[in-house]
Amino acid sequence: MCLLTYKPLLFLLFCATLFVPEYTYASTLKNQTAIDEFYLSRDGEPLWLKKNLKINKSGKELLDVLRQAWQNGLNPNFYHVDKISQILEKKRRIGKDDTMKVELLLTDGYISYVRDLSGMRVNARDIGLNPKHWQQRISANEALAIMPSNNIGEFLHKIEPQTKTYQRLKSELITLLEDENFLLSEDIQEKLVFKSLVRPNRGYSDIPKLRARFMLDEVAQQDIYRYDDALVSAIMRFQAEKGLKPDGIIGKQTLRALNQTNIDKIKQIIVNMERLRWVSDVKPERFVVVNIPSATLWAIDNGKVRFEMPVIVGREERPTLSFVTNIHGVRFNPTWTIPPTIKLEDILPSLQENPNYLSDKGIELYDGYGKDAPTLDSLAIDWETMGEAELHSLRMVQVPGKHNPLGDIRILMPNEHNIYLHDTNDKELFYRTDRAKSSGCIRMKYPEKLALFALEKRKNWSKDNMLEVLEENKTRDIYTPEKIAIYLLYYTIWLGDKSRIIYGFDIYNRDNALLQLLEKLDGFYVIGDNDTRMVQLVD
Repeated sequence: MCLLTYKPLLFLLFCATLFVPEYTYASTLKNQTAIDEFYLSRDGEPLWLKKNLKINKSGKELLDVLRQAWQNGLNPNFYHVDKISQILEKKRRIGKDDTMKVELLLTDGYISYVRDLSGMRVNARDIGLNPKHWQQRISANEALAIMPSNNIGEFLHKIEPQTKTYQRLKSELITLLEDENFLLSEDIQEKLVFKSLVRPNRGYSDIPKLRARFMLDEVAQQDIYRYDDALVSAIMRFQAEKGLKPDGIIGKQTLRALNQTNIDKIKQIIVNMERLRWVSDVKPERFVVVNIPSATLWAIDNGKVRFEMPVIVGREERPTLSFVTNIHGVRFNPTWTIPPTIKLEDILPSLQENPNYLSDKGIELYDGYGKDAPTLDSLAIDWETMGEAELHSLRMVQVPGKHNPLGDIRILMPNEHNIYLHDTNDKELFYRTDRAKSSGCIRMKYPEKLALFALEKRKNWSKDNMLEVLEENKTRDIYTPEKIAIYLLYYTIWLGDKSRIIYGFDIYNRDNALLQLLEKLDGFYVIGDNDTRMVQLVD
C-alpha cells in the first residue's frame, strides 16, 4: 500500500502506475519497476517539478537534450518527446494531472536515454557477436543512481562517447540532417550503372552522366561516351577524397561512392555511432586495433598511434569476426595446423588433382590430434573417395619455411574463433585497395613491428634477439610480461587525414543487418524541434 505523502496528486498518479495496469502512462513507461522503487524511496516527491508543479530547470534541460537525441542517431520519440510535447502544447491551461504525467515520462525518458548511450541496444547474438566482448547497457537502477543533483544537461552530454571519431560523426550527422536540400539531392542524383570495370579511354554508356556529375566541359560528339583524361583526373581526385586508391579505374567501391546519397550517408553514420557505443572510451595505456572494413591495424601507446599498417582480412565467404581479446605472446617460426574448412574446401581438391601436394608444400600428415599420433604417407591414401568425417580425423601441419602461409611470426591471442594475426608468404595483396582476401585470419604487412611492440616490455629482449630466434628456424613462443588488449572492430566509417570522414565499403553487408534491428527498436529518426522530417532506416 502506498504511504500518504504531502504531495497527494503525485501520490495518486504514482499509485495508479503501480496498481492499475490499464492506465495509459503505465503501459507507456519502459522502466516501470525501477520508477516505482525510485519514487517510493522519495515518498512520491517529484524530481522535475517545482512546488507549484511547473517544470523546473533540470526538467527543461532534460527535455532539451531528449529533443536533440537524433544527434546521437537516436529517436527522440523513443524517450516520449512527442507525448510530452503534446501535453505542453495544449491550448488550454495544463492541469496538474497532465503535469505529473510529464514527471513520469521525463524520468522514464532519462533512464532509457542514459541506458542507450551506455552500451549495446541490440542483442549481440542476433548479429553473430558474443555479448561478452562488448559494452552492455547499464540497468535502469544504475542509470538512476548516477543521476546528478543538478546540471543534468551537462551530465548527459558527457556520458555520450567522447572519442574523436564519435564526435566527428555526430557533427557530420547534424550537418547532413540540417541541410535544407538534403532530400532534394536524392531526387536529382541519377544512379550510375557500369557492368564492368571502367578503364581510361574506353567507351561506356553512362559516361555522359558521369561527366555531368563533375560538371566538366562538353566534348566532341565522337567522344561523349569515352572515359577521357579530364574525367579520369576528376575520378582520381574523387577517389583520393574518399580514401580509395586513386588509380582512375572505376570498380565496385568507387561506383558505390559515386552513387552514395545523403540518406545512404546518414544510415551509415547511424549504424557506426551505434557500434562506437559498444566499446568503452576507457582503454588501457597500450592496445592494438584492427578495423576490418578498412583492413588497417593501429598500435596505440599512451593515446598516440605508434604505427599503423595495412592488413589482409577474411573474404566475404570466410569473414573475419569481431571480438576483443588480449595478446599474450608471439610465436616465431610457427607451424600451421590446417583448419577443417580449408582442409575440405582447398586442400582436398588440390590432393585429388596432385597426390604429392602435401609433400610439395611441406605439410606433414598425422592420424589424429594427440601428441603421439602416427604420421601417414599421403600417397597411400585414396583422396578421391575421402569423406568429410574421415578427413576431419586427419591432422595436417605445415612446417616452418617459405611455403608456410603464416610466414615467420604469429601473434598469440586466444579466442573462441581461432582467429589470429600472422605474417604471410604472399605480400602482393597489401598493395591492393580491396584486401578482404584471407580465410578469416589477419595477415600483417609488417609483423615484426607488432612483435617488437608486444614484447618491448620484456627484460633482455631486443630486435637482435628476435632476429636470432628467427634464424634458428625452430618454433618458439615468447610471452609478453603484460597482456595487451586487441580490438577487432567493424567500422564502415573511419577518419582519414585531418579528421576527414571516409565512408568505407561494407564488405560483409553487416550494416544492413544492424539497420534492420535498429528499425525494429525505434523505426526512424526525427530531427529538429518542429521538423517533421524522418529518415526510414530500412527501405
